[in-house]
Amino acid sequence: MKSSISQYLYSVFRQVAQEFRQVGQKVGVRLLRTPLPKILMICIAIALLISIIPLLVTLFVAFVLIRLFLALFSPGAIQGQTRTRSETVNAVYIERHTDR
Repeated sequence: MKSSISQYLYSVFRQVAQEFRQVGQKVGVRLLRTPLPKILMICIAIALLISIIPLLVTLFVAFVLIRLFLALFSPGAIQGQTRTRSETVNAVYIERHTDR
């Protein structure tokens, strides 16, 4: 005699298999009605997405690492002598207008 758990799991897996089979049949019928150039364009778009996303992530990580490396080894960052843009503009403005 089978246990109730194994009967339950069997019915769940059978239902899942039936759902996948129905989805597969619907996709197959839909693909048969779709023209081949459109299917080709969909395949190319999926291939581009699959290849571009890892490239973008890799480039992002590389630029972040380069920026961290440059910030770590730049002389101003170590000594705390970096200026913000507004500080630089203010310093230039003061130098120009105090020389009169």
